[in-house]
Amino acid sequence: MWNKLKDGLWVLAGLGILLAIYLLVALFIEGAVRVIVVVYPWLATASSIALGVSLIILLPLSFIRASRDFAAIGLLIASYVIGIALWVWGLILAYWLWGFWAVLIGLFLFGVGVVPVAMLATLFNGMWSQLLQLVIATILTFGIRAYSIHVANKADN
Repeated sequence: MWNKLKDGLWVLAGLGILLAIYLLVALFIEGAVRVIVVVYPWLATASSIALGVSLIILLPLSFIRASRDFAAIGLLIASYVIGIALWVWGLILAYWLWGFWAVLIGLFLFGVGVVPVAMLATLFNGMWSQLLQLVIATILTFGIRAYSIHVANKADN
């Protein structure tokens, strides 16, 4: 009898711990989304500046042998700035369109899954311009990053 009662208490304690973890994760996501919505305009501006600097300054510098190291580092940093803005935009869209569970699923997909979830959410909601923004930002992020690696490899030769 005591063993069954003890086992039942352990099950209740385990369920209580799971509920507490769920509530902490929910509060964290809710709070993070509120903060991110405030921070996103600055990230979007930083992303636009990074793209402009990449195209106007770093891309031409990448063709000059003496400045390839500088260009490669600058392009890599720019790709991360654009990538962070993309991730935050994806998080906002996923949360706004599909809610908490979509963000939670996206975060469990190695943290970067919020962007594909946001792409699906915009696709299913017919938000074509936002979908195009996400696709272009994804291509820019990985394209600039790949090009920066290429430039760094050329600088080593």
